[in-house]
Amino acid sequence: MKNHRNIRSKERRRLQKAGGRYLGTRSSMRTLRKIAGRETRFMTAVNHKVSKDLIEFAIDNGVSAIGMEDLTGIRKRTENKVSTEFRYEHSSWAFRQLQAFVEYKAKEAGIAVIYVNPEYTSQTCPRCNHISRNNRCGVAFRCEKCGYETHADRAGAMNIEHRTRDLRYILEAQGGNVSPPDATRLFAWSQAAPFRTR
Repeated sequence: MKNHRNIRSKERRRLQKAGGRYLGTRSSMRTLRKIAGRETRFMTAVNHKVSKDLIEFAIDNGVSAIGMEDLTGIRKRTENKVSTEFRYEHSSWAFRQLQAFVEYKAKEAGIAVIYVNPEYTSQTCPRCNHISRNNRCGVAFRCEKCGYETHADRAGAMNIEHRTRDLRYILEAQGGNVSPPDATRLFAWSQAAPFRTR
């Protein structure tokens, strides 16, 4: 997907430069509109495929709840931290569409979707819960307290799993029912409830 988007981005830049100091020629603008539509359709198709594969995996493995990060407002929070070189890649990430596809497919399959707070998921040790910016160095994760090592994305995924399980136990302990799924109710609980109870 990154490679596909980079090719389209370069093609767009070339077409926008057509016509010198003007915005572009009529034919280049027509081509730009076609490219935009093609890229949108491509991203939608990829998100449908990924969400379908995810739900099929969940069904095959008897998963009854899927945990995802609540990424509301992430673009505004992180736009100043992203270098100009990666700004397009950052802003063209269709994560909300993917989450929406996962939600409705999960609901059809009787699987709950739980949103958790994304703070420090990739800086928290999934083994000892020690939080430090020094735990993560690029894609490598090494806990400075207990020495646990893994890929940073894997550590983040493990922490999302822990938070999802904790939130689910809290719901069930208080008489909440997570099946059939009610994404709105679970989303509200994920904002209010503590994340780690262990």
